[in-house]
Formats: sequence, structure tokens, C-alpha cells
Amino acid sequence: MTALRNAVDNERVGHAYLLSGPRGTGKTTAARVLAKALNCDNPIDGEPDGVCDSCVSIESGRSFDLHELDAASNNRVEHIRELLEKVALGTPGRRKVYLLDEVHMLTPGAENALLKTLEEPPDHVVFVLATTEPHKVVQTIRSRTQQFELTLIPADQMAQLVRDVAADADIEVTEEIVDHVVKVGGGSARDTLSALDQVVAAGGISDVDSTTPALLEAIASQDASMALAAVEDATSRGTDPRRIGELFIEAVRSVFLVKMGAPPARLSESERELADSFAPRLTPGTLTRVLELVGSSLVEMRQAPDPRIDLEVAFVRSCSPGSDGSIDGLLSRIADLEAQVASGMTGAQAAPPKAPTEAPTDTPAPADPVATDEAPASPPASVTKPGKASAARAVLAAKSGSTADKPDSAPAKPSRPTPPQRSSGRTPPPTPPSMRSADPEPAPETPAQQVPPAAEQSAPEPKPAETAPAATPSGDAVTVETLRGGWAGMLDNLPTKARARFLAGQVVAVNGNVIDYVLPSDSQAQRCEPVRAEVEGAIAQTFGAPLTISLRAGDVSPEAPTAAATAAPEAQHESEIDIHDLTDADGMSSTVVDRIADVFPGAEILDQES
Repeated sequence: MTALRNAVDNERVGHAYLLSGPRGTGKTTAARVLAKALNCDNPIDGEPDGVCDSCVSIESGRSFDLHELDAASNNRVEHIRELLEKVALGTPGRRKVYLLDEVHMLTPGAENALLKTLEEPPDHVVFVLATTEPHKVVQTIRSRTQQFELTLIPADQMAQLVRDVAADADIEVTEEIVDHVVKVGGGSARDTLSALDQVVAAGGISDVDSTTPALLEAIASQDASMALAAVEDATSRGTDPRRIGELFIEAVRSVFLVKMGAPPARLSESERELADSFAPRLTPGTLTRVLELVGSSLVEMRQAPDPRIDLEVAFVRSCSPGSDGSIDGLLSRIADLEAQVASGMTGAQAAPPKAPTEAPTDTPAPADPVATDEAPASPPASVTKPGKASAARAVLAAKSGSTADKPDSAPAKPSRPTPPQRSSGRTPPPTPPSMRSADPEPAPETPAQQVPPAAEQSAPEPKPAETAPAATPSGDAVTVETLRGGWAGMLDNLPTKARARFLAGQVVAVNGNVIDYVLPSDSQAQRCEPVRAEVEGAIAQTFGAPLTISLRAGDVSPEAPTAAATAAPEAQHESEIDIHDLTDADGMSSTVVDRIADVFPGAEILDQES
């Protein structure tokens, strides 16, 4: 307190002081020493001599120059008013000192009552306010005082104080006792002397903290069972779980500061040795994660039915980073791996797992052309609308015994032709071959809906050469005549959908391993694209050469025999027609009601208005 000593020596004492700091740092003692120095008959360099009548009376507590008030219990307005009524009265000494301890406990009304007198007290009055929580004192009071912050006492000074007190009291203490009481005191002179009294009364150190080193060892070795055993041993001896966590937090903080190169100044010799022994074994990431986990458990203990459970869970998560899926746990594991790599450590845990040995393969697996094909595009909404084609599908399904819910299933071939069934007294006309050659087409486009030439160029392009099978056909190259001769038989082995869509086309040329296949329109070429891979697979099986089909729209030459013309007669039987590939007929003069009546024979048409 050099500033107060100089103020007394130079007779420049202020009218109010605010002393703040942790418990046991000497706030009340400093106020009493200030009162002694202000009223001492023979001060020496701002310090009281301690032998004059004024110093002796203040020391014994019977002086009228020092008035102490506990603001924690006298915090009401009437208490402060009663004090202020006596401020102007005289005093035997030169200065009257008012000490208000725990001033932050005053009520707002009491603080307002103190303000005016605190700002302009009588000349012989000095106010000394003491508090452990200066942030709770209102700004208007703090601005009217000189503030001094008292800090905790370093460990070496506290150890010397213990030795001096023990020598003055004629008590023999060992270095182990000195380290123990300094550690328990934690920088507070009052707590340290209280711990010394307890040790002297017990005749030695009765409670040596062995739990904290065991918990640190459990964290360093990642042994959760050791941590749980240490907590169980401490609680069985009557130690409060919260006290276990607080002592552990203090030790981890010391290890963390030593690890970061900033050791605290108030460590005892035993605490410093403990921190130095564990600092190389723990990474900063592990230490910070442990501080957060155990610190959070201390907060949660306040409302927990069993505080020990929260502490045990925190230690298990601290010892087992692998079980902690939080971001902090992952960061800690990464930091541990980085530390192992930096230090050159290798082990079974740090070694990467071996990849499973794959069986050698001499030949690559054949590519499945169907598996790489894209899913067929869904038909446009206009095609799914009911019409004449839907009625024809129902009639043909009834004849062949199949259902319309299975688009890819081929109707069974009857043993002999079955006469067509009549609906509403009419016999449906025979299905033209053109209806078997393609999927249902939308209604004829008007001139405004014609596709512009630029859009026609967006017809499906042939697959790149790298996607085609890499094998080279054996024997003579496949010619156009060979393909046309066996094309119909090859199509008979395909599913109904693929066969129906490729019937209307024609093989024009073979360029290397690419078949130039022409279809009457762009829409038919687009419908053939989803099943092209199936046809290519059938070509490879039939002709023994992996060929790729290039689809395009163009004129089909009437001289060249098309697949539809060379098809076997039984292949053109109406029972083998894919009913889902039928196309709605053009609009007729009949109304929608008439069409519905045709589909449902015997239906009675009622007037809508009736």
C-alpha cells in the first residue's frame, strides 16, 4: 500500500477510499492501519509506531477515532442516517475514520443517503469502504472514492508469513506443513492462518489430498476405472463431491498454465512439482476439454439429486475421448494425434488400419449394358389420358387373359385365332401394323407447335466410343445384309417393349462397330433410346459382335426389307401386340359420351339435367 503510505507521509489524504479484493487479502486490516497512521503521535515514514496511546487503543478496539460498520447487516436507510448524524461530532484524535465493510450489500436507498456526505464530508472525517465485489457498488459511489485493488499473496510470501507466525507463537512446523497450509489458503492470509491453526490443533496434517494426483493420472492414462475409484475413495472418506471437483480444477489449471509456459506465482513447492510432472503428458486440447467438462459438472451439481453422478460422468468423458462425440472431443482427439506425430510416437493405436486384401482378378468383369442404361423417361401427361386406345387395351387384355397393370408382360399366344369380341354391336377394325411399331404418340402438332430446325438437331447422339464394349468382333465383320437377315429373329427374343419400339426402324449402314439405324421420326428415335442397351446386348448375343446403335430420324427406303416386313406372320398376330404401345386414334365426330358408351356395353346414358 505504497500510495496510502505516501499520502499519510505527505499529508495528502483523501476523503474516501474504496478497497476491493478477494477474501483474506487484508482490506479491513489496511483500513485499521490507515486509521492508526492518521492518528499516530509519532508516525515513521507514513507508518504508525504502534506504541502510542492512539495506536494501542485502536489495536484493542476501544478507540473513538475508528468506527466500523458491517454493511451486510446494517444496510438499511435508517442505519446510514444514524451513522451520518454522528459524522460532524468531534473526535479525540486528529482524524475520524469510518470503515464500511461489505459496502456492496447496501440497499439503493442507503446508497443514495450516503452519497452527499461521502462527496463532501467534514475535514476531519475519512471514509474507507471495503468490498469483495466492487462491480456491485454503484458507479456514483465509486466515482467519489479512490479505488485500490488488493490481490492474493504469492506463495513464497505466504510461506514466509507462516514461518514468522509459527516462530512468534513458538510452534514448530515442517516444510510439509508449510506447503500444506499455503496450498489450502490459496493466497488468502486469513484462510492460510486458519489452516495453520487446524494443523496445530490436530497435531499434524490429517487430510492429505491424494485424490487429485490420482485423477490426473487417470486423465493422462485415459483410465476411466481409475478415476471412478479415486472419486469413490474420496467420497467414502467424507469428502464432498463439489470439493473434489474444485481441487481437481485448481490442479488442472496449474498444469495448463505450466504447459503454456505461464506458471502461476502462488504455487507451493508440492503443487509446482505436480504440475511439472503432468504438463508433458497432457495436451492443451485435453486440458481445456477437461476444464470445461468438470467445470460444467460443478455448475450442474447445484440442482442434481446426487452430485456425485455428474462428477463421475464428467471424469468418464474426460478419460474416454472416443466416447465423446462433441466437437470438443473430436478436436481433442485430433490434437492427441498431432502430438503423437510431432513426437514421432508410433503404435497400434496410431497405425492406420490395413486395407482388406482384394482377390486378384485376371479378366475384368463384363460390363452390363442394361445396368448402365438410364431409366426410361416417364411418358408425357397427354399420353396417359383415357381414349380409344385405353378401350382397345381393355378389349385385348380380356382376350389374352392379361391385365393392363403389367406393361412389360407379354400376352399369352393362343393356340388358334380367336374372333374379336363385339362392343355395342360393332366389331373393332383390325389393328394396323403401324400401331405396333411405336409407343403412343401425342396428338398431331399444329403448325405453331412444330419443332424448329434447331430443336431437331438435339436428337439423341450416339454414345461415346469409350462407353462401347472394348472387345473386337472375331471373324468377318458384320455387314448390313447379315444384320437385316437376322434382325427379325433377334427382335423376337427381346421384351415386348423393346421389340415394338424397334420394329419401325431400318438398318442403313455399319460403320466399324456402330450401326446406323433410321427411324421415321424424332419422337420414335427418342422412345427407342431408353431400350437401346437391351437391343445392343441382344445384337452381341445373336451376331457375336459388340455393336453400338446410332439412332436418328430419316426416310426409310421402301426397297430395303424392313424388320417389320420380314417379321414372321405369327409375330404380327394381334394377341402379341403390346397393349401399352397402342396410340390413340384421331378425333372422331362422336362426342365423349358416345366413346364412353362404346367402352361400356349396355350402359344407359342419362340426361345430366335430370
